[in-house]
Amino acid sequence: MLEAAIITTASPQKEQNRFAKKAASDFEEMGFRKVDWVDIELESPDVLLQKDVIYINGGNPFHLLEQVKKSGADRVLARLAQKNAVIVGVSAGAVLLGPDIRVVHHFTPQLNAQNIDDFSALELTDKRIFPHYDREDLFGDGTGKTVEERIREFETIESCSVTRLNDDGYLVVET
Repeated sequence: MLEAAIITTASPQKEQNRFAKKAASDFEEMGFRKVDWVDIELESPDVLLQKDVIYINGGNPFHLLEQVKKSGADRVLARLAQKNAVIVGVSAGAVLLGPDIRVVHHFTPQLNAQNIDDFSALELTDKRIFPHYDREDLFGDGTGKTVEERIREFETIESCSVTRLNDDGYLVVET
């Protein structure tokens, strides 16, 4: 029987976050024997090593990145990825799986209350994810530019490409 862990660190609501609760319910419906809440800000990330699936919930990507590095969860997740564990990232969790979170800083620098200046992330994929691509309402900046225009601007400035994901979208990356 499979076991999953839901990393709740990015969300201020932790395990009360509606998306984390939905994920837990989905895992139970799929027949997972055990689903644990893990907040790497308060718990050792080593508990993740015993799980079959790791689900990284969304929230503040800057807070998540800071805590992943501070706790050593970055090293644990890298070990799990080498063992071909299933690692799911949602919203901030999806961004974290890529090489860096610079696109988040480009769009929402106000979320960086931690004043992080090292945006390097887990590098479990080379894809830079922009979640909520279909949500213009989340990313207004007062300039009148669309999300697409701002992503293209970022890609030009940073000489990179960004994978755009709508709220109902997903990307499967196999190693």
